[in-house]
Amino acid sequence: MADETVLLGGFSHETNTFASGTTGRPLFQQRREYFGDEIPEKMRGTNSCEGGAIDVAENEGVDLVYSVTASATPSGIVAADAYEFYTEQILTGVEEHGDDLDGVILCLHGAMVPEGMDDGEGPLASMVREAVGPDVPIAVTLDLHGNITDELVEAADLLVAYEEYPHTDTGDTGRRAMRYLTRTMRDELDPEMHIERPPVLAMGPKQNTREGPMAEVMTKAREYEERDDIVKVNVFPGFHQADVPSVGCSVPVVATDADAATEVSREMAAHIWERRHDFIGDYPEPAEAVATARERAPDLEEDDGPIVLADVGDNPGGGGAADGTTVLRELLDQNLTNAGFAIMCDPEVVDQCIEAGVGERVTATVGGKTDDLHGAPIEDVDGYVTAITDGEFTNTGPMGTGSENHLGRTVHMKCGSEDGVSVLLTENRLQPLDAEIWRHAGIQPERLDVLVVKSMNHFRADYEPMSSEVIPINSIGLCSMDPRNFEFSHLRRPKFPLDEMADDEYPNWDGS
Repeated sequence: MADETVLLGGFSHETNTFASGTTGRPLFQQRREYFGDEIPEKMRGTNSCEGGAIDVAENEGVDLVYSVTASATPSGIVAADAYEFYTEQILTGVEEHGDDLDGVILCLHGAMVPEGMDDGEGPLASMVREAVGPDVPIAVTLDLHGNITDELVEAADLLVAYEEYPHTDTGDTGRRAMRYLTRTMRDELDPEMHIERPPVLAMGPKQNTREGPMAEVMTKAREYEERDDIVKVNVFPGFHQADVPSVGCSVPVVATDADAATEVSREMAAHIWERRHDFIGDYPEPAEAVATARERAPDLEEDDGPIVLADVGDNPGGGGAADGTTVLRELLDQNLTNAGFAIMCDPEVVDQCIEAGVGERVTATVGGKTDDLHGAPIEDVDGYVTAITDGEFTNTGPMGTGSENHLGRTVHMKCGSEDGVSVLLTENRLQPLDAEIWRHAGIQPERLDVLVVKSMNHFRADYEPMSSEVIPINSIGLCSMDPRNFEFSHLRRPKFPLDEMADDEYPNWDGS
């Protein structure tokens, strides 16, 4: 029996408060819902926070006890009964193990918004804190798109955020958090935290940590961590598709000294403020982006790889409906060939294709059925049913490696000029961030000239190495890249670029 016992629980959701409907337990079950010993069975060895935490715990001789880990594709506010169910699972686990617990690790997101609340993670961490008391350390892993509240900072001992977007370091994040937690339990670390919030809302593509301003900010954060008194510099660009007071950039710093945490957090915040204009950019709309791809595709050499277009506004990974039509309509109207489109979540057309069968043609009205925010339905699409799958595949790329995916019944339909556009029609919403989504339906994405993926940045991890060019599209939808496209009622103002702000308007730490 190990000398130390840690409870592991996970409850993750990125809530788009502008999306209609609520996110209930069925949507968590659709993506991930594991209990007890199912967690190590399913997640050991995966590139996930849970997988990383398990790895370190086993190496350090820490006994992990498991409650629940649940995650749903980003969507509308979390239903009250679903929030209560999963929090109760975690709290019940805490209560069952009581005095045996030496620590708690929670794999959360940071941008969860339940019904009737502005924040899901802060209250959850507070309830765990009340249950375990002041002396049991709590470590929390978070997506860097979290909108971090004071309550979460006060309830936890350690916040550990992803450092990479695309999030290829989820496993590393779990490992870091478990190492810090273990050191804290063993009295090798006495963490202090401080948070600053530069009033900046960064456009989605500018949050890519592989280039541009975010890459430079993350490099600076890592340099600060070389100091002996700094443990972790977390940088959250935030998730602006949520209308809550905490939305926006934040910098919670973990240090061995409270003054050091404050100093570095403020310096990082001031640096982000100084670079605020670099987090805004201009990107092509659908017609221009597709025209560019059509013009450049004939000049591609055999080994160049496809031109990858990102349908950002309809990214299901940020709450998009995944049935947006603006980019697909351009592919069809501009007569592209040797092109692919993923995904179109349209259960009605999936049914129609399955009823017709592989090798048959259908005439269907495709997409635009969820709402009026993602483009009108495309009527009278003549399609050829090429393949039907169960929609089950495992990530093989750098993000979430080894994780299972559940698209529901899925159809590969060819349509457009010369049947030159391959569309993946699905029953469920899922961000096509891993290229295995194409291969499971018999498509070799590397051999296409143009690939469209409904994604903001995550696709870059698996697609960029195979691509000749990447073009983010300023498309419409609930995941629009530009915060100025949303009407906010609850976030704290002023914030750039929603508001005109003078250079000296922030920081104002001395109250002058």
